[in-house]
Amino acid sequence: MKHFAGPATLTALLLSSTAVRAEITAEEVWTGIEAYYADTGYAVTAESKEKQGDTLVVSGMSLSNEMPEVTATISFGEMRLKELGDGRVELTVAETIPMTVVTRPATGEAVETVITMTQSGLSVIVSGSAADTTYDFTAPEMAMAMGGMSVDGAEVPLTLNMKATGNSGTMRMQSEGDRKVVQEMRTEKVDFSMSAEDPEGKGRFSTSGSFAELEGSANMLMPEGVDMKDMNAAIQAGWAVDGVFSFSGGGYVMDFAEGEETMHAESTIGTGSLLLDMSSSGLSYGVTGNDTKTSVQVSSFPLPIDLSVAQSAFNLTLPVTKSDDAQPFGMLMKFVDLEVSEGLWGIFDPAAQLPRDPATVIVDLSGAAKMLVNILDPEEAETLGATPPGSLEALDLNELKVSAVGAELTGTGAVTFDNSAGMPKPLGAVDLQLIGGNGLIDKLVAMGFVPEDQAMGARMMLGLFAVPSGEDTLTSKIEFKEDGGVYANGQRVQ
Repeated sequence: MKHFAGPATLTALLLSSTAVRAEITAEEVWTGIEAYYADTGYAVTAESKEKQGDTLVVSGMSLSNEMPEVTATISFGEMRLKELGDGRVELTVAETIPMTVVTRPATGEAVETVITMTQSGLSVIVSGSAADTTYDFTAPEMAMAMGGMSVDGAEVPLTLNMKATGNSGTMRMQSEGDRKVVQEMRTEKVDFSMSAEDPEGKGRFSTSGSFAELEGSANMLMPEGVDMKDMNAAIQAGWAVDGVFSFSGGGYVMDFAEGEETMHAESTIGTGSLLLDMSSSGLSYGVTGNDTKTSVQVSSFPLPIDLSVAQSAFNLTLPVTKSDDAQPFGMLMKFVDLEVSEGLWGIFDPAAQLPRDPATVIVDLSGAAKMLVNILDPEEAETLGATPPGSLEALDLNELKVSAVGAELTGTGAVTFDNSAGMPKPLGAVDLQLIGGNGLIDKLVAMGFVPEDQAMGARMMLGLFAVPSGEDTLTSKIEFKEDGGVYANGQRVQ
């Protein structure tokens, strides 16, 4: 027993001390909320704060954020923070929370928007400590409605409604020194609708739809003392955010009318995702979608326009910080297995002379550039005028693929740039291959889309830049050499 007594006592002390450290009071939760919103640029006010038994009642709470041209105000009304007796705090807020956003630009129209946020059955349980706090929440229903918009005092007929059902999530906030926030959320379904009319009654627009099984996670790092109203300064100080969001399916319908012209569209999508990453290292944004189907009917067009895409993606990476060193950038655009309806094909190719295999377009670029300015600093950006914000140092063609109507163009390459002489001088090579090009030209001539003399000119251009390497296959190596010349398959063309 003596052998076990010492370790057992030590373990008990450690567990009990951990429990003490993990307890959080209602006052500490409120202080943390105030500090968080203050760090993000909001002013927090409350008409009164009173402890009623085990509950801290904050009345008349509101947030406001004033920037040079935009002011936002959120009124929470009463917030109650109840100590549950086990080291946790239950937080409740009003079911209706109004928000007003007023935009007054130096030039242009002033816009005022009133938004009402509502919730039903929201439960927020706060645990941890003042320096490391976790918020766990569930909400059967959360909604947002635009209650009105005015431009220079004139009402605009615009409505926007959004409802999220089956919500749950967690936010962990570490606030000692630099503030670190980690969030995860899940939503069973989001429904939305929007409608608008031209104030003069010349047109109207409406759309509605839903997305299912939304999931997301996000991380934010906020350096201590950073001013979030100056985004460029915040990023230079180390502010960073990244997030990934996904859904399992969705769709929408949309209608537009102007005079006698009308348009109706319906679209569905399978799985999809959205990513965002922003820091001093750069800005990255990306969206993906799978199994997208769209049908558009325009009153002035005799047939519906039906499109489907098996896979689609768009990714963009840009440097945002001034630097003497080259920083990476990139762009990806992808459409895989793009198909159109037979009715649409029949208008342009009734005899089915062109192959109707699904089309694919992939352009994948990356490279490096030196930024001359901090592009998120408005004053620095204004000094550019027509001058590019940076100098191109390298450009890589990771993949090029265009496959449609029986022809396929592919390519890869890498080029660097010498900027010492003012005008960038490229150095490198690009390899291209075209399969089925001549056959496509023959079909276009037979269909009457391309005159014979223009087809001859196109073949001559192909002969200048490409060499045969198989049955209706042409390859081309475009080189940029030290002498400043551009060479196609060893022959100088510039």
